[in-house]
Amino acid sequence: MHIPSGVESLDILKTQHARLGVEVVAETKPALPVTAPLSEVLRCLAVSGFVVLLGARRQVVGGIASGQILDAQSLPKDWLSQAYRQEPEAFAVSCLLLDASIGGVADLIEQTGLPFVPLVDAKGRYTGQCASADRLSRLARKTLRPARVGGLATPLGVYMTSGYYNVGAGWPGLLATGALFGGLARLMDGVGLIVYSALVALFPQVLGLPGQEQALLQMGLLLTTLLVLLRLSPLAGLHAAEHMTINALERDLSLTDAVVRQQPREHRRCGTNLLMLLGGMQLLGLAVYMGATRLNPVGLLLYTALWAWLVFSYWRPAGLWLQRHFTTKPPSEAQLRSGLKAGQELLTRFSERPHGDPGFWRRLWGAGFFQMLMAFVVAFWLVDFLMGQWRWF
Repeated sequence: MHIPSGVESLDILKTQHARLGVEVVAETKPALPVTAPLSEVLRCLAVSGFVVLLGARRQVVGGIASGQILDAQSLPKDWLSQAYRQEPEAFAVSCLLLDASIGGVADLIEQTGLPFVPLVDAKGRYTGQCASADRLSRLARKTLRPARVGGLATPLGVYMTSGYYNVGAGWPGLLATGALFGGLARLMDGVGLIVYSALVALFPQVLGLPGQEQALLQMGLLLTTLLVLLRLSPLAGLHAAEHMTINALERDLSLTDAVVRQQPREHRRCGTNLLMLLGGMQLLGLAVYMGATRLNPVGLLLYTALWAWLVFSYWRPAGLWLQRHFTTKPPSEAQLRSGLKAGQELLTRFSERPHGDPGFWRRLWGAGFFQMLMAFVVAFWLVDFLMGQWRWF
């Protein structure tokens, strides 16, 4: 393994990060059974340069690097399984247990010269991750970045988290976001009633629709009004700044104004996508309920299958479309600075004390859902109480 400039030896690396575990330098990497066709092996090698080979019950039996296949076009489709049967030691690879230390990672990668070392559990089963020589080198240079970053646009600026470190708007921003949406959710009941009443006044025939269609129409009006309000609010610009900064972070790009402005406003892990999936499932349930009273069993089955295909095939593209046109907009200079400041603060804290995967529950807590939920409930109750007292609607 190449030791970066400024790091005299692996001993220094081990001393500096003696308490860190292997998860800090772990990356998700593909694995294939030794019976996999050559085309699949080549495809995986093109992605990572090294593929873990598995036997029964996900036991690691070896690995293969790009240099081991010299002339793929002259080889049969089952070349890997033939070669493994004839000479299994040619594919032998050392593994690391999940409780290994950074020192153990450095030693093994130096000995093998491989870009990755498979991580296994106590029973020798592949975990889906490998210790990476590149991440180990970047750890020594203090340029390592979190594997996954989450964030949120709040009324107080951009909030960002690596799971362990929460920066930017912090708890006040999370509570302000929950309170904002709690109050807005209660007010939207009144706003939706006003919009629906105006629609009925303009088009009285709406009252002749069946109850299910009226419910669907009211839900559509409410969601459209909410999306328009979000698009017009400053939160849309902060939301875009958050996404653009996280995209730059996860693509290993520098956090500068010029670079971040070139990043897309959409992000595949955005909560908008999840809301689109949940909304699609609710729409699916309503559609099936409406179809049950009008279709025979065969027609209902086909109708349900069509709706289910639409929802589960297009919820993510629909979520990205919503992000592009409603929940984000080009950020202002101040909004982009808020995203950059949060991203730079996160990188500073992570470089000082790196960490691996914080685990599901700590990531969930860092995401701020519980904090926002508490504020949401309080604000919803308070606005509901005030509306009841003063009878605004």
